[in-house]
Amino acid sequence: MVFVSSDLPTPPWSTSRPSRRRRALSRELIVDTAMAIVDEEGLDGLSMRRLADRLGTGPASLYAHVSGREELLMLLIERTAEEIVVPDPEPERWTEQVREVAHSLRNSLLPHRDLAAAALANVPTGEAAIRFADRLLAILLAGGVSRRHAAMVIDLLPQLVVNDVYEGSLFARRLERQPDYFEQLGAYFSSMPADRFPHLAALTDELSETDENERERRFEFALDLFVAGLEAMTAKG
Repeated sequence: MVFVSSDLPTPPWSTSRPSRRRRALSRELIVDTAMAIVDEEGLDGLSMRRLADRLGTGPASLYAHVSGREELLMLLIERTAEEIVVPDPEPERWTEQVREVAHSLRNSLLPHRDLAAAALANVPTGEAAIRFADRLLAILLAGGVSRRHAAMVIDLLPQLVVNDVYEGSLFARRLERQPDYFEQLGAYFSSMPADRFPHLAALTDELSETDENERERRFEFALDLFVAGLEAMTAKG
């Protein structure tokens, strides 16, 4: 008879393996792990099977905690909403506060690749998302924004941010495949016949701007337009 000492490594021919204590599954652990997958691979890499493999379990075990991928995505969006900072209302600087909230929302999404896509055509209803909406409404109403316009802003301002972040993630993926995309685009615009497209030809440099700060400038410009328009409408009463 062959005895295997418990203080020695398991021989390769043995079917005996030391037991491993798995971490107990919880919704928090599932969300943490799902977010890690999204950060590494994007939304396309996230599936219930992929998540179960990462956790060392079977997909069926996950359904005791989440109903499926759709709920999981909403939990991920809720996790980002927990990071958004919405200050207490200061009526005299409400426009600056709206900008601050937009930047905080954007910063909560930027580290997570294309997760922003999960917020499109969905109305987040988790506690953190509801708190974000309620506190943003407080700022708007304190600043004199009408009830109707305030209700639209809490939908349209996140859309502005989400679309910016999502498009940025798509361009990042495209540039991984095609690093010279913007250079090719600039060359294409500059080759346009100026007699037929004089304004396009005159603005070739501006249209094909590719420096690392351009994305930030474009977002700031869009946000300024949004807030300035809202401020003007509010001033009219």
